[in-house]
Amino acid sequence: MQRSRRDLMTKVLNIADRLEEKRRKQEVYAHRHKLGTLQRILQCASCHFRCAMCSYHLEGADSHNQPASSSADFHLCESCRAEYEDFLKMKNAHEGSNIPWHNKEWKEMWSAWLNYQQAIKEFRDSEEFKQSAELLPIDD
Repeated sequence: MQRSRRDLMTKVLNIADRLEEKRRKQEVYAHRHKLGTLQRILQCASCHFRCAMCSYHLEGADSHNQPASSSADFHLCESCRAEYEDFLKMKNAHEGSNIPWHNKEWKEMWSAWLNYQQAIKEFRDSEEFKQSAELLPIDD
């Protein structure tokens, strides 16, 4: 009788250990999936073959033909680069534009886009993100 209770307790403990191991594996998988998503976001945000603003596919010459002045941190197509330069001129000189869509909302859109670009850069450069691959166990 004593032996069967001990066997029963061993089986219960083994089930609890297996359930905990299964939960841990699911958690690792979920974290890896989320990390993979973040890595794709960051990779796509810094792609040299797409415009950082409109995602237009850049030709080889366009992707290497960026002016060194203002858009050095991201690649823009010719149209978006022109709009961005207009935005910078208006922002820095506090002057208006004769182009009808260069309104308050247009300025806010470019400001929000710049904030987004800065947030991506800061996150990508954070120690936590750099170490994130090391934090997740490799074994499944």
